[in-house]
Amino acid sequence: MTGADVFPAIAATWPPIGVQTIGPFLIPTPDEGGNRVRAARLADPHVDSALEHEIAAAERVMEDQGRAPLFQVLDTQSGLKSAFDQRGYIARDHTDMLLIPAEEIAAPPPPVTAFDIWPPLAVQAEIWDAGGIDRARRNVMNRVSVPKTSLFGRIADQPAGSAFIALHKDMAMLHALEVAPTVRRKGLAVHMMRAAAQWAVENGATWLCVLVTQQNEGAQRLYASLGMKPVGSYVYREKEGGMAQ
Repeated sequence: MTGADVFPAIAATWPPIGVQTIGPFLIPTPDEGGNRVRAARLADPHVDSALEHEIAAAERVMEDQGRAPLFQVLDTQSGLKSAFDQRGYIARDHTDMLLIPAEEIAAPPPPVTAFDIWPPLAVQAEIWDAGGIDRARRNVMNRVSVPKTSLFGRIADQPAGSAFIALHKDMAMLHALEVAPTVRRKGLAVHMMRAAAQWAVENGATWLCVLVTQQNEGAQRLYASLGMKPVGSYVYREKEGGMAQ
């Protein structure tokens, strides 16, 4: 399993509003739901490069959309990396793709600790909002067409956590895990991850995957403690001073 194998599950479980194909690239429709649904990427994640005129054509489409060019590049796409280096693009938000066989950590949570529920409750939206997962990102969840659910976490007799999980083929992707700051480091995130893996197994998934930036040390520790391993990474490439959000 490699990062290129994970990429289709990312696209299916956190999809853009729409895409157009420009040469070897997929260009998303402009959206406020974050870089994951805004960045252009190679349609075939196993391809490692693109021609100069193909990159230029993708840039023009995004500029015509009224935004700065933004690309998502896998660590294995060395030719594409070199091309963007030459074009003056910077790299940011280095993100690891972490994977584990779902059955290895699947376990029912303690009573009244974690529930799968769709649509999410209003209190979950409040938890997400407080963590920066705004309405635009929740709109991404709403348009996911593959099997999906949310996870609602409780601890100390209060609502405290929320997450989103969706299934693409044999891979369950967990997105938007948020635990209220006042109850962190009390075990709720672990219970929610095990509940996510339980949902994944019950819905036919073999793998559970999460995406986490390399600088997010707390999340990296959580996932490492569960035995999740990196299978690849990606970065966003943009020109210094670009408009990407």
